Amino acid sequence: MSDQGPGPFGFPIMVDVRGQPVFVAGGGREAASKASTLAALGARVTLWADDHRETRALADRPGIVLTDGAFDPAMLDGARLAIVGTGRAEVDRPIATEARARGVLVNTVDDIPYCDWSAPAILRRGDLTIAIGTAGFAPALAARLRDRLRDVVGPEHGQLLDIFRDVRPRIIASGRSFADRRRLWYELVDGRALEYLRAGRADEAWRSIDDAIAAWEATG
Repeated sequence: MSDQGPGPFGFPIMVDVRGQPVFVAGGGREAASKASTLAALGARVTLWADDHRETRALADRPGIVLTDGAFDPAMLDGARLAIVGTGRAEVDRPIATEARARGVLVNTVDDIPYCDWSAPAILRRGDLTIAIGTAGFAPALAARLRDRLRDVVGPEHGQLLDIFRDVRPRIIASGRSFADRRRLWYELVDGRALEYLRAGRADEAWRSIDDAIAAWEATG
């Protein structure tokens, strides 16, 4: 057990990037992947590189604006996040420093001292997101753990979350206490809906959840 204290990036959060400006620097595969993911999540991405060797293909991608030429610090104006990954420290570090000076949280790929946040290994099942971080020390470990979870957390978990999203307003509108609502949520999570979804019986999953909520409402 390390006696050096907690590692960096220890407080995990999920950030809403819908409609938010995000800056990405780099023309390689890593930058292309990050920009594509952010755009798919609704961000407005400015993607800068002095050589768009692997990012040029994103020129027509909705939500992404490619720019080149000399780096202009104004590209960072209003950005919620920045990802810097040209692979050249002499380029990346000044950009990261400029981002920090402007209050933009920055991730500089594979350069922990110039990072405010880390990019975890991610498993997505619809809106269900599982993120695994290693404080930036061993991304391969996070990736392997994520891969092992693929067989445990399947598409049915995302489908269950879709149902929960639909019934959530009904539960909140009940006016019941937080403790009562929490008890119901655990009952729903632990019920048979997931089993039904895994078997392709979505109607029965819905019915089991509706019945459980109705029974809960009747006790209020």
